[in-house]
Amino acid sequence: MLGGAVAAAGVLGWRLYDWHVQQSAELSARGASALLTRSEINPRRGSIYDRDEDVLAISRGAVRVVADPLAIHEESDPFEIADRLSVLLGLDSAAVAERLGNPSLRYSEIARGLIGEPANVVEAAILDGQLPGVRLDPDRVRVYPNRRLAAHVVGFVGEGTARPGDVVGQAGVEAWYNDVLGGQSGLVSSDIDRLGRRIPIGRYALQPPRHGAHVSLSIDRTIQHVAEQELEAAIEQFGATAGTILITNPRTGEVLGLANRPAYDPGRVHTYREFGPEFANRASSLIYEPGSTFKLITMAAGLDVGAIRPETTHNLSGTVNYFGQEFKNWDERTYPEQTMVSVLQHSSNTGTIFVADTIGADSFYEYIERFGFGTRTGIDLAGEVPGIVRRRGDQGWFLPDLASNSFGQGISVTPLQLATAVGAIANDGVMMRPHVARAVTQVDGRRETIESQPIRRVVSRETAQTLIKMMEAAESGVLNNLARIPGYRTAGKTGTSEIASSGRFLEDTSIASYVGFGPLELPRVLALVVIERPQTAFFGAHVASPTFARVMRRVFAHLRVPPRTGRT
Repeated sequence: MLGGAVAAAGVLGWRLYDWHVQQSAELSARGASALLTRSEINPRRGSIYDRDEDVLAISRGAVRVVADPLAIHEESDPFEIADRLSVLLGLDSAAVAERLGNPSLRYSEIARGLIGEPANVVEAAILDGQLPGVRLDPDRVRVYPNRRLAAHVVGFVGEGTARPGDVVGQAGVEAWYNDVLGGQSGLVSSDIDRLGRRIPIGRYALQPPRHGAHVSLSIDRTIQHVAEQELEAAIEQFGATAGTILITNPRTGEVLGLANRPAYDPGRVHTYREFGPEFANRASSLIYEPGSTFKLITMAAGLDVGAIRPETTHNLSGTVNYFGQEFKNWDERTYPEQTMVSVLQHSSNTGTIFVADTIGADSFYEYIERFGFGTRTGIDLAGEVPGIVRRRGDQGWFLPDLASNSFGQGISVTPLQLATAVGAIANDGVMMRPHVARAVTQVDGRRETIESQPIRRVVSRETAQTLIKMMEAAESGVLNNLARIPGYRTAGKTGTSEIASSGRFLEDTSIASYVGFGPLELPRVLALVVIERPQTAFFGAHVASPTFARVMRRVFAHLRVPPRTGRT
């Protein structure tokens, strides 16, 4: 035992003598030409999960192809290496040759994010000696296993502009929570000699990276599938050009599903030649005239200020002149002694004008502001727009605007704004901030829950409950109501709006919509369906209503909401 220790000490002593005495001249020469280099250590980007912790986005191990131009020029022909790499990687040979052309460089990145077969063939060529001066370095690639599913919520990543090579979120949750997901880079610094080798006794310091946290969303992958499938079916059935289905929990503000068409595959963003309409999150960036769905807002304002009650009647004809501008009901019919429930049932424009005129412009626009129109909802997604609202006193506003705004014309909203506003009615008058993130989990396991936030009380609880009863009564009076779901109590409103272009409305072109919620015993699901430019039908009642019913039926089943037995 003692002999072994003495022998080991002797070996160690000899190594120290050799290092500090015999090699001192060489080490001193190295030190004189030593260069302190600093390199960043990229953190692992956090994953994105749905509400059941199923993966929506994850970073996987990959490799990047790196070349040493100096070594290539010394050991081989850079043009031959460029040709081999271009064949293996499917790259332009001239572009690769340009990256290998400067013999003073020790580092040139050829390709990154390689996984599977492309990485394997390059590795085999390196091991076979076909690519001197080329190596594979560790890398990571962002993977979206569900492809287009929830693409506008999840978003995508790309190379940052501040520092080339940085991976940053470019849209959706990837962008909004980029600092959370991205983590913080580490740093390693060391002395290297003129050949790029680290000097063993030189300076060395390591600051480890802080890896990104994981973000869990409120999105339910099954509900998201339902929204996307039913949206695609509606667009195909009615020959529409685009659409949105938004599904929320009105009591929490959680977004359960958000589908847009057209859509994109976030894992293949690099293959798109340009950022076209498929990249737009129409739920938060489409501004459109909401049409008759907005009558719910006007009715809520009238009830809340005490200007009307459900049994209040009006006697305006089917065509009225309001401060010099003519307005008509969609069917041009007159309904004598029409109650407010009947105004909703028959979607009467002139009846809604009566309500707005009764409460007055100041109160009307105060409630529009309370319901959040003209401002962003504050959802945790990048790219939201505020819509367009002209109020009394604004440039370009005239008295007839009060009439047209009362039934959703001359005012522009986003689907998200409308769903949030109607959600306040479903939630006893309290508007909740919409959100898509539920929790953030750090790499050490600490989990921070993202709480639901009430924005404000918009109307009283009594007003909200009265309006819900009116909506249900109005829907029950509609013949062949395609929005009804046997066994469940729901309430909602159709909308049909024309599309303006160059100062005029386009003929036979509409945006058909329906917004509703249920079950009315305790509303926990709200759905908004917006179908743009349907060709085989025009009205929301024929296009959006049946789509709403199909969506809600499937969502209720998934959430195990029991039907009311023996009821329709």
